[in-house]
Amino acid sequence: MTKLLVFAGLCCLLGAGLASFQRQTKLIQGNFVPRNSSADRGRCEGQTDGTLFPSSNCSNFVSCEGGREVETGCLPEGTMYDYEREVCDHPEFVTCWTEENRCTGRENGTLIPATNCSNFIICMNELENEEVTCAPAGTLFDYQREVCDHPENVQCYEGGACAGRPDGSLAPSRNCSNFFRCENEDIAEEITCQPQGTLFDWQREVCDHPENVECAESGPTGNSTDAPPMPTSEPTRPPLDPDVPTDLCRGVTVGMIEHPTDCTRYVICVLGQPNVQQCPDNTIFIAELATCGFGDTETCAASQIWIDSYRRATSYVR
Repeated sequence: MTKLLVFAGLCCLLGAGLASFQRQTKLIQGNFVPRNSSADRGRCEGQTDGTLFPSSNCSNFVSCEGGREVETGCLPEGTMYDYEREVCDHPEFVTCWTEENRCTGRENGTLIPATNCSNFIICMNELENEEVTCAPAGTLFDYQREVCDHPENVQCYEGGACAGRPDGSLAPSRNCSNFFRCENEDIAEEITCQPQGTLFDWQREVCDHPENVECAESGPTGNSTDAPPMPTSEPTRPPLDPDVPTDLCRGVTVGMIEHPTDCTRYVICVLGQPNVQQCPDNTIFIAELATCGFGDTETCAASQIWIDSYRRATSYVR
């Protein structure tokens, strides 16, 4: 009986520990979606004991013990695991880990395309992190070769072009001369219309002479040449950060440099004047790459896997 009481007490402490937080109401995003097998994927290798990861079952979470994954049910019963806040909470306040996350089952450092062809995403801990912009400026991300290259050499990712379409169906490309063949609701290949000079009519799903064709409209990352809207008010300069010396950018015409006290921020220098910017959540400024990336916000140590993946994508064109 004593052992049972001790065990029950430990369970209550675990539940209280995970559920002790300042609650903030959030919209549910795709809860209760079945996931892949929760078998040990090696996520805990090299991680400290107590590191948490989401499970395939939103009622559970995974904790690291001795480099292995241990799946544990949320307490109290009926609560679910919010992978963003790393706590168990009532379902209406929880963001579950869903199939929408394309990094599921992928190794750290895997590159996946963003919906904006100028950006890409580096998978870390099987989660999609902030989008990273291609470098050098003006290059785009080729999702097939997983590199940033000049636009004329790039096959952009047409996110969702084949969603909901049966195998073998045809979907329009941004380039009206081409079309996609769909398999498993994803793009199997891009094909150029024949004979040469014909275009793809997205409504009839055939290639025809241009005068007979209605091309699909360009999406959010299409080939529109319309200029962006001009601001309606004069830009205002943000107040200076008291932790940034006024002469920090002396001699720097245009550039990005480290913030002197906070690795989650950085300083943009324009004509010798500093302008402090904040990195996205859970990222730090990596000075050697002049970009924000995956790292430890407490120790300011950047992930070497993330750095290697970024260099692999952006070093193709120099």
